[in-house]
Amino acid sequence: MQSFLRVCLIFVSLTVLAACKTDEEKADAFYQSGLSLMEAGDLDRAAIEFLNVFQHDGFHQEARRALADIRLEQGNVPAAYSQYLRLIEQYPDTADVRLILASVAVDINNWDEARRHGEAALALLPDDPRAQAIGAALDYRAATLATDAAGLERSAAQARELLEANPDDDVARRIVIDDILRSDAPLDAMPLIEQAIAANPDSNLYQTLRLRLLVQVQDMDGVGAQLRRMVALFPEEQELAQSLIAWYLTQGDLEGAERYLRELAGDVTAAPEGHLAVVQLIQTTQGSQAAKQELDRLATANDGTPNADIYRSLAAVIRFEEGEQEPAIATFQQILSAAEPNEQTWRIRNTLARLLIAYGDIDAARTQVDTILALDASNVEALKLRAAWSIEADQAPDAILDLRRALGQQPRDAEILTLMAHAHEREGSLALAGERLALAVDVSGSAPAETIRYATFLLRDGRTAAARNVLSDARTANPRSVEVMTALARVLLGEGAWVEAQGIANTLRSLGTPAAQEAATSLQAALLLGQNRVEDSLAFLQGEIDEGNADIDAITQVVQIHLQSGNIETARSYLDQALTDYPADSTLQMLNASLFAISGDFDAAETVFRDLIAAFPQAEAPVLRLYNLLISTDQSEQAVAIVEAAIDQQPAAMNLRWISAGHREERGDIDGAIAIYEEMYAANSNAVMIANNLASLIATHKEDADSIARAATIAKRLRELDAPPFQDTYGWIAYRQQNYQEARTYLEPAAAGLPDDPLVQYHLGMTYAALGEAEKARAQLNRALELAGESTLPQFDLARAKLQELSQ
Repeated sequence: MQSFLRVCLIFVSLTVLAACKTDEEKADAFYQSGLSLMEAGDLDRAAIEFLNVFQHDGFHQEARRALADIRLEQGNVPAAYSQYLRLIEQYPDTADVRLILASVAVDINNWDEARRHGEAALALLPDDPRAQAIGAALDYRAATLATDAAGLERSAAQARELLEANPDDDVARRIVIDDILRSDAPLDAMPLIEQAIAANPDSNLYQTLRLRLLVQVQDMDGVGAQLRRMVALFPEEQELAQSLIAWYLTQGDLEGAERYLRELAGDVTAAPEGHLAVVQLIQTTQGSQAAKQELDRLATANDGTPNADIYRSLAAVIRFEEGEQEPAIATFQQILSAAEPNEQTWRIRNTLARLLIAYGDIDAARTQVDTILALDASNVEALKLRAAWSIEADQAPDAILDLRRALGQQPRDAEILTLMAHAHEREGSLALAGERLALAVDVSGSAPAETIRYATFLLRDGRTAAARNVLSDARTANPRSVEVMTALARVLLGEGAWVEAQGIANTLRSLGTPAAQEAATSLQAALLLGQNRVEDSLAFLQGEIDEGNADIDAITQVVQIHLQSGNIETARSYLDQALTDYPADSTLQMLNASLFAISGDFDAAETVFRDLIAAFPQAEAPVLRLYNLLISTDQSEQAVAIVEAAIDQQPAAMNLRWISAGHREERGDIDGAIAIYEEMYAANSNAVMIANNLASLIATHKEDADSIARAATIAKRLRELDAPPFQDTYGWIAYRQQNYQEARTYLEPAAAGLPDDPLVQYHLGMTYAALGEAEKARAQLNRALELAGESTLPQFDLARAKLQELSQ
């Protein structure tokens, strides 16, 4: 018994001693364990031990550095950057960490961070060649943005010296490569690119540059080999696989393309993804019938398995797209009637819902979504569809609830985040909308659609520099995206950044696809025009046309350049020659009519526009041009008649209905105008201008509480928009809801921005009266009546009555 007690006492004393270890001792134990694991090559477990260190010592410098180094070695750049950043926040004078942060920032084109850490590194290590390379990169970037040729030459020369002294300095090498690519001998960059690839084979940037140069020298065998290499390196980039397939197709090797995809797909009973890529190729090269046959073959080979339903449903999708909509929907219903309730069944049912939406049977689509959510309340795709409907119905709070549930399951789903942005925008919360759009860009890896959507949001908010940075990052992530490069080029042109825009034009031209070539031609012409090089622009376009590299758009640009230069006769002569070559082209005929109008030959212009309307009764453009021509020649009745007749042919044409609603409002047919806007809003509730006009008309001309509440719901999205018409609408609705101080906040800038609009002045005057500011109210209402003149709108009778009341 005494021995047993001694053992217990020893055990208890050891436990107490262990419990008495300090945080510092615990942190060091985890750190030493992490070092041992790191030396043994077990980086994952070493990282866990270093993370444990921070539970006891959040300022452990060595552990933080070791963890950051591990993440960088593992290729997890964001995680490494985060750890290095935390380290520099705690120990700001750690020079080598500053260098790492600056180098990574340069690599990912985050120039604000590159400057912050690069300048700090230079201050700490002014003689260090690595810091000097960062400094050269910052100078090179600044010279590029400022189109400073001397600065570019100076910083590039410094980079060459640094690279010669240290051939492994990747920052200096990037500068030199970029400088060579901008020169007249871009192919001289290939040896440096090969060196960079040898040092870092997984570099997307250098592999892409190598591909670009191979395309430029038309080494098609080399292009194919490089694409195969890049597909293996970056399997997640679908565009690469598509480019490789495109390469096979340009070589005329359809069998090679199909063979390549079938090798990737594997056995006929393997996972469907690879076989679906084969189907897509077959559909592109051999047509839908061959694609359906392949899907039928796959369905038969997988009969009795869940994969068979996937292939049958996709064959039905093709039939739907070909116009066999009802049989396709019937196939889906047959598949679902025998399907077990599981994830695949929900996917098929969601696909059916989307087909039903395209078919126009929204109620049936809702039924499918309701069926899914009744059995799986957290189904992400169904929640997204229901949220989209809620947004369209101005039930944004309901949409946000559904989207939060969906986001909890798929936090990196860009579509969910985009829908949340739309919902927040409907609620007038632009800051939240911007955050969601930015996050959508992040989780999508700067995908083109998400990036362009966010950049458009930023540009609308006047944040041009931010939009440029976002698009620049997307260009790095999607080096072959024509859409991203075109969007970035538009921003650069607006800023006068000719050198960077020229670089994009060169890249587009090197891609060799028809879309890229067209974009490059348009951008090059715009570049020359932006620099007032009119003759150079004309010569360039004509050269492209003569060589067969440009289409009708280039001819149109030539005519427009002549017009902008005041050379109407030259424009007419050039266009007449083009019409001789392409007499039936509608684009040239539209330009022909416009040129007649500019020259004052209104009868000839009207004749051409009417001929185009007769030939293309479903086209809006000739109707709008003829309408404007008739209005400008004081033929308003004929103009309205043209629009109304066109609406009979094009009942869904938004621009024509907009004009019709405006004319009804001018005639005092407010109910008729509201009815048109209601139809337009039902068809496109995302259009801010339609929402504004509908809410404004309702708030101005309706008196019942339900109408005012509906106007308020529609107008929520206007709350943070600075445009005077939107401020007037939102402010007047606030007045109608007796929120007079809020009304004043919006109506004062609206009245200042629209000083000649009598209704806007009336709205502000009535608000002043409601706030008891009689003198301001009288001045504002008198101003409204002066502007209104002989208007018979009842609001001005109310203004006179209110003035009489104020005078008493």
